[in-house]
Amino acid sequence: MNPLEDDLKQVRAELAAAELEYQRLEAQIAALRAKEATLEGLIIKPSKLNVQGMTKAEAIVAVLAQSTEPMTLGQIADAVTAAGSVLKPDGASVYLDGLLKAEKVVRVKRGLYRAA
Repeated sequence: MNPLEDDLKQVRAELAAAELEYQRLEAQIAALRAKEATLEGLIIKPSKLNVQGMTKAEAIVAVLAQSTEPMTLGQIADAVTAAGSVLKPDGASVYLDGLLKAEKVVRVKRGLYRAA
């Protein structure tokens, strides 16, 4: 075989491997962008929401209403606490049961909630 043909075969193999790696990186970048957008939507800045003077249940509904994405118990508790009323995930769970029955909150799937 001609040495140039060997070189061409090697270049084609390297090109195929590089193109595959490029596709993997594009998929990884897309996944990271989606994760970034989701996290940005879940972050609630305390200056936007003040729950002082609200009941815990009202604060939970207010936090969920402000979020663009469904939230976990931990995220709800953190957001309520950041907005001015201390709440632990276990406490959020107790309030959520009542809010679900009152149809003020919806369970999107196990462990994820949004305002009704």
